[in-house]
Amino acid sequence: MNADVTPHTLQVDASHYNFQTYTDLPRWTSYWHQITEALALAPKTVLIIGVGDNIVGKTLAAQGVQVYTYDFDKHLHPDYEGDVACINAVLHDKRFDVILCCQVLEHLPRDRFENILQQLAQHAGHVIISLPYSAMKYKIELKLPVIKTVKANIYIHKFFKKHTFDGEHYWETGTRGHTKRSVLKSMRKFFAVEKWYIAPHNPYHLFFVLRKK
Repeated sequence: MNADVTPHTLQVDASHYNFQTYTDLPRWTSYWHQITEALALAPKTVLIIGVGDNIVGKTLAAQGVQVYTYDFDKHLHPDYEGDVACINAVLHDKRFDVILCCQVLEHLPRDRFENILQQLAQHAGHVIISLPYSAMKYKIELKLPVIKTVKANIYIHKFFKKHTFDGEHYWETGTRGHTKRSVLKSMRKFFAVEKWYIAPHNPYHLFFVLRKK
């Protein structure tokens, strides 16, 4: 199922996804959101872009979903091998009920973002995306008499900070030039945004559930 597509530079090798060092509790909760959002759409087929440790794929498969994987790292043994920026050249006319593309698109320059979104829209009815969210995070807890405890999370995105390439991420949502508003504007060119939210137990991950227009 491979295609003659030149991928971007491999940023990490397969050993990066070692369970003890990679899958911490916040990432585990992010997996829960990926799985829950996908299953809520009752898909028969799901394409996961970015194999990683494949915990999400194995869990969805255990729930009776036909899972396919896509990655440019052949050592992760994806079903489809290629750069996500060239997805049309790899998938051709193949379609899936849901595409999961979580913590992937920040690994490519932002100027490729809309073209990738356009390609994703051609291959699935729904697309679930998560992106890193760079923000200052504050938790407030008030214990008032009579009234039960009130808790709130406050997020102030780092609009004043310019993100520079760190060896993996070219950009992060919330930094200068990459606001949530601008990301949503790009998404709405190709999708209806059914929901978006900050993962409560992993506020570094910002989720979007998209439906092809």
